[in-house]
Amino acid sequence: MSHFLFTCLGILIVFCFPGSVWAAISYDNGELTSGYITVVDEANTLLLQTGLSIHVGDQYINEDDNLYEITTVEGTQARARYIRHNATISLEKLAKPVQAAAEASVPIVAIYHTHTDESYTPTDGKSSLPGRGTIMLVGDVLAKRLAELGYQIEHNKTLHDPHDANAYQRSRRTFMKLLALQPATLFDIHRDSAPLSMYKTTINGRDAAKILLVVGQQNQNRQTTLEYAKTIKSNIDAKYRGLVRGIFIAHGNYNQDLNPHSMLVEIGTEYNTREAAQNSAALFADVVPSFIAINPDSTSGTPNTPVTPPKSSTTPVAPANPDTPTTQNNLVEDGKATRAYHSDIALIIGALVVGITVYLYLSTGSWREAKRKLNKFYKYEFTNFFGPRNKSKK
Repeated sequence: MSHFLFTCLGILIVFCFPGSVWAAISYDNGELTSGYITVVDEANTLLLQTGLSIHVGDQYINEDDNLYEITTVEGTQARARYIRHNATISLEKLAKPVQAAAEASVPIVAIYHTHTDESYTPTDGKSSLPGRGTIMLVGDVLAKRLAELGYQIEHNKTLHDPHDANAYQRSRRTFMKLLALQPATLFDIHRDSAPLSMYKTTINGRDAAKILLVVGQQNQNRQTTLEYAKTIKSNIDAKYRGLVRGIFIAHGNYNQDLNPHSMLVEIGTEYNTREAAQNSAALFADVVPSFIAINPDSTSGTPNTPVTPPKSSTTPVAPANPDTPTTQNNLVEDGKATRAYHSDIALIIGALVVGITVYLYLSTGSWREAKRKLNKFYKYEFTNFFGPRNKSKK
């Protein structure tokens, strides 16, 4: 009986929180625990080296806007085929930047870090500093420069350690809180794992770390988010050519299903100096006004001032007197409506059970893989709703 109730509760959570649940069951935001994957084209020319997981079907747009698709992955080696040249976004499109949620307010830019341990070895001595990763200092530079440019900034430093496969589930809760502020964009700031040669560059005579933009394939906003990434790259290319090394369209989700204008930004690798990464963060900030408009007539809001989410405008209604005849008649009608409502809910739950079963089978290709995905949901997503439980670290 308890197992049946547990299953029903899971179905109800699926019904009430579909985005979060499908993220837990369906999305893979994995990264390598160490090292990196090397991607070459059909002529064995080096295209990409990254610590992000790579799957067949992933795509990569390089610095020259050439589009490639991953065809094979064997261990830490992958091969890609050339698809086409991805034409630069037109100037007409660049002239229409993303607007703030409220036209009269200063745009809010939200910054957070899924992997709060990430650091830069030459400067910090280690690539990982749990609880005090210097990637957050890179985020500070980005936030400071954006505030100087006139944006309202919410730089969230909630820790999401450990750096494991569930970090994105933990940062998802942070993301949801940031959404309450109605930001114009959200940046998840990371650093990649790859040889220094992949990320080292010089901009205006100063050392800088190249930037990789990451778009998750497994969400309904994929095309909008990809266009957003192209817009960012085109604007940066126009001012700081070579700062963006490309756009990786990855197998995962990266919480981008929650907002189409959220972007995962990899700034350098662990072999860059932190100063180079911070320089790149400032350069990145300088280009933001070209794709996030600032209303020159804005008078409300002060840059870098914490934003209070809008209060609900719903007015409480006083309960009726249960002793009145009208209320007694209403109670009878309400009873009938309640029974009809429960019947509808039963039908919905039944349809959900069938739908979930079919979805899991079709999305995984086998009952065994479907069972694995469902077990993952029980193991991790319930922890998010009902609090932590004891588990061993990987």
